Amino acid sequence: MPVKYYANMELDKGIITQLPSVRTVWAFGRNVRFKPGYVYKSPGKSIITRIPSGYPIRAMFSFVGTDGAVRTIVCCDDVIYSYNSDFSSYSTITPSPAPTGGEDNIWQFALVAGLPVITNGKDRIWKWSSYAGALSVITDSPTYAKNLSSCMHRLVVSNVSEDGYTYTGRIRWSEVSRPENWTVDMTNKSGYMDLMQYDTGVGAHQNIKAQIAIGNKIYFFTERGVWLTNFAEPTKGFYIAGYEAEIISRRAVCRVDNTIFWAGKKDFFSATDGAVKPIGMPIRNDYLNYRSSSYLQRAFSFHNRNNREVWFCVPTTLSTDTPDTAYIYNYEMDNWSISDVNFISAGESDFLALPYEIVGNQNGDILKLDDGDNDYYAGAEYPLTGFIETGDMAFNAPDFTKKISDVMAEPAPQTDVTEMMIQVGVKNRLSDDIRWSDPVPFSLGVSDFADFNHFRKDGKYIRLRFYSDQLDTPWTLAGYSLKYEMGGTR
Repeated sequence: MPVKYYANMELDKGIITQLPSVRTVWAFGRNVRFKPGYVYKSPGKSIITRIPSGYPIRAMFSFVGTDGAVRTIVCCDDVIYSYNSDFSSYSTITPSPAPTGGEDNIWQFALVAGLPVITNGKDRIWKWSSYAGALSVITDSPTYAKNLSSCMHRLVVSNVSEDGYTYTGRIRWSEVSRPENWTVDMTNKSGYMDLMQYDTGVGAHQNIKAQIAIGNKIYFFTERGVWLTNFAEPTKGFYIAGYEAEIISRRAVCRVDNTIFWAGKKDFFSATDGAVKPIGMPIRNDYLNYRSSSYLQRAFSFHNRNNREVWFCVPTTLSTDTPDTAYIYNYEMDNWSISDVNFISAGESDFLALPYEIVGNQNGDILKLDDGDNDYYAGAEYPLTGFIETGDMAFNAPDFTKKISDVMAEPAPQTDVTEMMIQVGVKNRLSDDIRWSDPVPFSLGVSDFADFNHFRKDGKYIRLRFYSDQLDTPWTLAGYSLKYEMGGTR
């Protein structure tokens, strides 16, 4: 039979685990990402510094102070640090008494008229009024607040405790530019609202799990949906923006310009101007089938601004109690990828503050994300295993067997010669197990093709896998092609 040729240059469609494998460009993949025209092995992480105590880093917040200096607040369970712009020096700003939270207490941060405000959702709400000193308590504020935002120069909190009572559905807001004034009187400078679910006929109080502000609006996430209000209105109306879109944890939401993204119980969602829509179709099954129901409260999301991505970091059944898998949505290209996670917090970059992404891990390491070619953990570098696997290809002839002879990877130009591995898989029915060849090395920038003539198995459906699992082996794939011979219909 004559040798046939097949080429594929459409590599940036994302990983799609939801559709049948014959309809996907990429059926599986891990530790790979996408940019226009390419799929590439995820970059690694590099060490910036290690906090003095070595405690787990629960949260990090970078901001530009009123003096123009960039600072990053680093929060641990009972100690808080402030680092300068390049993390070369720090000061301890732990308030007295010290925080008493733990790994399930969520840190929140806001700038209210330039004043840094912070809470761990368990102790009092703190302010940082002097960069030369420690945090101090905001007097007259609620005893604690699970959620905190800044909106139109007001400090807005929810799920609060005050006067000896807990109000899981209460929203409180301070006077404009005065986060210490919470007096509710006829001037309406401050106020509160108890969210109630009236349409059920029960009128039950809502449990507000999270909140996030965009401009003059704030979204409130409850056990039964998403609420929205406009703080520019004299009489603030609270209405439900989305049903069946419950968030899975207090940290599982982030903002990208005027859009919010969050990980829900049934899907991933986005909302712009109150219009809620699901976005997780390509990887929904993977997300729903493998997440760990016991530790979903520790899931978190963050905006990777440099790569136009939103990371949803989720514990799966492979994990013990911390997020181990990131479902990464590229909102510019509208595609998905999946990566390993070995950090427990992330600080979102801001071009006015940090020009790069930072993450914090269980060992107290502050790491630069997407930097270098290897992973970093516990004082050492580790190789990243990045792989991408095609769907089942039949080349428009599903009744005929095929045998692969050559696979040509088309890498993007790179200065270093590195090696990736290629495997060919075959099967005769979609329900069959894949019979894989041994891995064949392909040197990027040197090899012309990977030879599979030694792999004598054939099949009606063909798969390819590209991967590397060694130190210092980056790769970027611009396309691939292969040669095959057509056989019979056995």
